[in-house]
Amino acid sequence: MISLDYRKWIKEHQNTYYSINEISDNTIELKTDYGISTIQFTDIDESTLVEFTIISLKDESIKFYLHFELKDIDHAKQLYQEMADSLLKLKEEKTLQVLLSCSAGLTTSMFAENLNDHAKMLGLDMHFEAVPYLNIYQEAEKYDVILLAPQIGYMLNRLQESLTDKQVLQIPTNAFASYDSLSVINFINDELKKYKVKDKKESVICHCQESTKSSILSLVMMPNTAQTRTYYRLYKGNAIIDSNLIIKPSFDIYDLYDIIDTILLKHSHIDLIGIAIPGIVDETEKMRYLEYQEDEVDIKNEFEKHYGIEILVSNNVNAAVMGFSLEHPEYSNILFHSQPFGYRAGGQGIMIDKKIVKGREGLSGEIKFFVERMQLSDKLDNLRWTQQGALELVCASLLPSLCIVAPQAVAIRSPMTPDMNEIKKKLSSFIPEYYLPEFYFIKEASPYMLDGITKLCIDYLDK
Repeated sequence: MISLDYRKWIKEHQNTYYSINEISDNTIELKTDYGISTIQFTDIDESTLVEFTIISLKDESIKFYLHFELKDIDHAKQLYQEMADSLLKLKEEKTLQVLLSCSAGLTTSMFAENLNDHAKMLGLDMHFEAVPYLNIYQEAEKYDVILLAPQIGYMLNRLQESLTDKQVLQIPTNAFASYDSLSVINFINDELKKYKVKDKKESVICHCQESTKSSILSLVMMPNTAQTRTYYRLYKGNAIIDSNLIIKPSFDIYDLYDIIDTILLKHSHIDLIGIAIPGIVDETEKMRYLEYQEDEVDIKNEFEKHYGIEILVSNNVNAAVMGFSLEHPEYSNILFHSQPFGYRAGGQGIMIDKKIVKGREGLSGEIKFFVERMQLSDKLDNLRWTQQGALELVCASLLPSLCIVAPQAVAIRSPMTPDMNEIKKKLSSFIPEYYLPEFYFIKEASPYMLDGITKLCIDYLDK
C-alpha cells in the first residue's frame, strides 16, 4: 500500500518545471530540457526497492544515483525532493562551458569573444571564457571543456591526468592561427561525441585473495568539492556478489542506512559491515568530523543496535594503505598520501611492519595540523591551485613522515602532481636520494579503499 501511495504522491507533482510520465507499471520518468530522472520500483517479497537516476542531456553523465527500501514515506518524500532539486539544477548547467587558455590569456580572450559570437549566430548553447594558464586549475571546476592554445600544448597530458572528469583538448594549430571559430566549434563537438561513447567502466579486480565463508559488506565514502560518492561491494568468500556507486550532491548519515537497507532487502544475511569514511576514527571506532567542530558520530554502536550486525569503522586513507599493501606484498612499511583536488591539506595512511598505525585517538596521518603552520612560499589557498604549489604542498606533507617512518613505498593520490619523478627530485633536495622510497601515482583511490576495508573485516573475523 505504501508503494501505491508513494507513486500516486509522485504523479501529483506534475508542474511547469518538469513533466512526469508513467513509462510502465514500475517506471516513472521526470523530464526537463536538460536532464531525465528515472524512478524505478522493484518489488522484492513484501517490500519495494526504489531507484533514482538522473542523466544530464548535455553530456549523458550520471549526476545522481541512489536506491532505498520504501518503508518510511516521509523519508522517501525527502529523497524525492532532493532528487528533484538536483534535476532542476541541471538548468544552470545546460550551457556547455568552455575555458580557453594560453600563456597570458590575451590571445585566447579575443578568440573567446569570436567563438561566443559564432555560437550565438549558430544558436548553439555554448559559452567561452579565457584565463592565463596559471589559473586553469582554480577555474577548471566551473567548465566542461578545457581548450589549450598550441603554445602551451606541452601541458595537455598533465592536465588530462589531473582533470580526469573534464574534456581537455588542444586547439588545432591552423584553426588557432587563423581564428577559425567555426572549425574550433566543430572540433569541440566531434571530440565530445568521441568522449561520450568511450566506455569508462573498468573491470573490478579484488586483491583480497583470502577465502572466507562470511558475507562482508564494504562501504567507502569519498566526498569532494562537487559531490559525494559512496562505493560498496558485498563479498561472499572472495567473490563480489553485489556492487554499486551512490552519487549525491552531499552526504548524510542516513545515506548509509538506505544502502544497508537495500542490500539486506536483496541479500538477507550479512556477517560484518566495514565502513571506510574520511575523518578521525578513534580506538572505539567513533567518527569525528573535524569540519563540524569535533562533533562525534558513533556509527559503530548506532548501526549495531539498529541492524544487529557487527560494524567495523576505519578512516578511508587507512583502508587505502591496507589495500595498497595487498597489491604490493613486497613492502612492509608504506605511506598512502591523499591530496584531493583543490584541498588545502590531505591525509596519510601509515603502515609499519604490515600493521596500520592509528596513534592516540586515531590522530596519525592528520597532517592538516602541521602543514598549515609550516614555512611555505605562499598561503595554502594559493598553493593548492597551481602545479608548483601543489607539488610544494605534497612534498611538505611527505617530508616529516619520510624522515620518521622511512617507508619503503609511498602511494600518492594527488591529481595535480601525477609526475612521481618531480616529487622525487624535489624531495631529494632535502633527503639524499639513496634514502627515498619507491613512489606510485594513484589515479583512483576507491578500489584500494574497498580492498583495504574488506581485508580489515576479514582480519577482524579471523580473530
